[in-house]
Amino acid sequence: MNKKTIVLKIGGKFTTEKDLLNFFIEDLAELKAEYQIVLIHGGGKEVTQLTEKILEQKPVFKNGLRQTSPAEMDVVEMVLSGLVNKRLVRLFQSKGLNPVGLCGADGRLFLSQSLDNPANQRTGKIIAVKPILLKLLLANEFLPILSSTSTDHEGNGLNINADEAALEVAVALKARDLIFISDIPGVLKDGAPIPLLTQSQAFQEIQTGVIGEGMIPKVESSLDALKRGVERVIIGEYKKRGDLKALLKAKLGTTISL
Repeated sequence: MNKKTIVLKIGGKFTTEKDLLNFFIEDLAELKAEYQIVLIHGGGKEVTQLTEKILEQKPVFKNGLRQTSPAEMDVVEMVLSGLVNKRLVRLFQSKGLNPVGLCGADGRLFLSQSLDNPANQRTGKIIAVKPILLKLLLANEFLPILSSTSTDHEGNGLNINADEAALEVAVALKARDLIFISDIPGVLKDGAPIPLLTQSQAFQEIQTGVIGEGMIPKVESSLDALKRGVERVIIGEYKKRGDLKALLKAKLGTTISL
């Protein structure tokens, strides 16, 4: 059976709400019989909490991206690639799945570079993806759980936005679906999710102001993923058992396609 690939990005309450995660894992276990699945997670809230506690400093954001200092990079790796990643791996393992916890540096999955020049900040962007390790794991029925920390040419750590990591992995794997599980129910119009959104409709809704400033980068990134070979991008919320299948069937959230 030639399984289609799904890349899922989770964040926000998902990384801390165990009851919700248990329902999500049950949904995922059913889908795994039919699809190859890669999970990418965030954990920014816990990074912020530990940064404030250990470094005694407030995080700095620019255009929605954390401006990661060298000292904060250590915290990012501890939280994302350690605490959050292994907590998810243990939970998935306890439910009978076969997870493998990774970060972007493992198997040289991502090669990245700092967004700053000179490169004194550790917030970066992905410049290359080598999905060989992911393909090996998927072919052998493992479920990769991936944090978005990465490495540069010199072997230094870099913090990559998890949405960007999910997009680049989906493109590299030629995924059928890229799903962003969000704390909002989709791309909203008049307070309700737009069920289906094409490229031309998206441009129109941006021009008329229906798609606001905060959602514009995610929609534009979604359209970029579609142009690069991903079939569908789905943005939505997970609140109860069965919601993952509903998102895939376009019964929940917003499905974006060309």
